[in-house]
Amino acid sequence: MSVSNRAFELADRRAEEERAAGIRRVQQAIRAAIDVTASSFCDCGERIPDARRQAVPTTTRCIDCETFIERQSRRRA
Repeated sequence: MSVSNRAFELADRRAEEERAAGIRRVQQAIRAAIDVTASSFCDCGERIPDARRQAVPTTTRCIDCETFIERQSRRRA
């Protein structure tokens, strides 16, 4: 194989790796956007405020629903 053919082959391989890495970055960004959007709303349909999601990243309820659930739990205990 000639030197120029080898250089083209290496350049082609590098370009393919860069394209694949770019595709992975875009896919990760899309998944992150979907996760944020899905976790932005409570089951009641209200949007969970950003400040609450930052304070409690695993929250799945707005403050009103969480308060209601906690009160129900205390009554049963």
